[in-house]
Amino acid sequence: MVRFIFIVTLLVVTGGVPLCAETPVRTYDTRAIDAFMDGMDLESSGKYEQAIIAYERAIKFDPGAVDIHFSLARLFLQVDRRTAAKNALLKVIAIEPRNMESLELLGEIAQSELEHKLALSYFDRILDMDHNNDYAILQSAQIFHALGDTIREAELLIRLWELDTDRVAALQRAETIYLNANDYIRITDLYDKLIKRRPTETDLVGRQIRLFLGMNRFFDAEALMDSLIEVAPYSMDLQSMKTDLVKVMHGEMAAVDYLTAVVDEYPESWELKLKLSQLLIDAGESSNARSMIKDILEINPELSNAVSMLVWTYLDVDDVAQAGTVLESYLPAFPDDFFLHRLMGSILQDISVKSRDSTHIQQALDALNTALKIRPEDAQTLHMIAATLDLLDDREGVLQTYLRLIELNPDDDLALNNYAYLLAEGEVSEDTLRYAAEFVERALILNPDNAPYLDTAGWIYFKLGHVQLAREFIDRSLNINPDNPEVLMHMGDVLEYLGKSNEAYIYYMRAGKLR
Repeated sequence: MVRFIFIVTLLVVTGGVPLCAETPVRTYDTRAIDAFMDGMDLESSGKYEQAIIAYERAIKFDPGAVDIHFSLARLFLQVDRRTAAKNALLKVIAIEPRNMESLELLGEIAQSELEHKLALSYFDRILDMDHNNDYAILQSAQIFHALGDTIREAELLIRLWELDTDRVAALQRAETIYLNANDYIRITDLYDKLIKRRPTETDLVGRQIRLFLGMNRFFDAEALMDSLIEVAPYSMDLQSMKTDLVKVMHGEMAAVDYLTAVVDEYPESWELKLKLSQLLIDAGESSNARSMIKDILEINPELSNAVSMLVWTYLDVDDVAQAGTVLESYLPAFPDDFFLHRLMGSILQDISVKSRDSTHIQQALDALNTALKIRPEDAQTLHMIAATLDLLDDREGVLQTYLRLIELNPDDDLALNNYAYLLAEGEVSEDTLRYAAEFVERALILNPDNAPYLDTAGWIYFKLGHVQLAREFIDRSLNINPDNPEVLMHMGDVLEYLGKSNEAYIYYMRAGKLR
């Protein structure tokens, strides 16, 4: 027999430790090599069955050739001959027990056949050789999930995250498991470990704080915050979180006092000054907040959120006109800021409602349309535009706006109701009323206990001649909100139609007192 000798020099490493400096000399039968090469050529050309025959012939010449057995196994998998593939892989690990690729494939095959414990045994063998093999860890976690052992799944997912902190999904899944299991000891231990490693990672700190608060461990939450701030007192994120915690534990004014002291220590931190301004607004100290926000804007005029907060210091004390004047002065610097333009529209709308000044109404509409150009599908802006068009008595414009809202979101119950009510106004045909009824009925499916929607349906049914049904709906509306003058008038009209003038008079009187 002709023998062909290869001398292969390899550094075999497991866990970074060399097993040997050089593999033993391995001899190969040239006939096996020829058959193996034939098989590779046949496989690459898609002739799988012929390739299998070639590989099997090669194995007859050299039964101990791991590479040939493994190639045959992979080809068996490709043609979906799983049993043959398993047998070939088992031969590989019988010859070379530490062959990880074969163990991985065996594990995958067992998983696909729902032999979870068998699959786990293969991945365990891999982890015995390579404790940090991320693929084996991930597969083992999935197996424990399939077996219903979510705690073991979580432990493996945490190991996976520790190997690669970019695997945030693995960590989040582990957290979810512990939280669903109400295993607060494990989740607390996890957060403790993570926070010690990354003390300024505010997202992790926030989770731990929320967990402590959920467990009513307020003092533990405060102690954790204090310890972290001691390590990183310059962290504005941590100081902000501490302020929120003080507010939860000790109230709004305590939070104001705490953050005021921090701002005094770090006067250049405009972020904390802005947060303090919001706290002051919430505490009814708008004038103090206003001066602070103005100082911030002098240094950082590009801060649109500071502009909106400054405007709110005037809205908070019902000085709508001054709010509009202030916003108008800043608005040219923010031509593409959706929220500021919408806020301007809202302010002008409020002014126009009080003054009934058509100039302000048009200005409000212009501001809202500018906002809509920036965000064409914003539902809140479209609702505000509909209300503004209504002030202009532009019935057709209002109808088109509500239709646009319904096109964007068929489940916008407010748009459905308002469109129906507007359609039914005045003298309209029976077909129009029936069409309107379809929309309010859709609104009631979405929100069955809404008093205005019940009234809309009742009023449309009344105009359709379904008087008793109308009375039932309007009565349901009044049971929810008995002090709506328009609904009271509707009930009076229904009762008057039914010949119950005395009862109708009572409803008319109540409506008149509320107007």
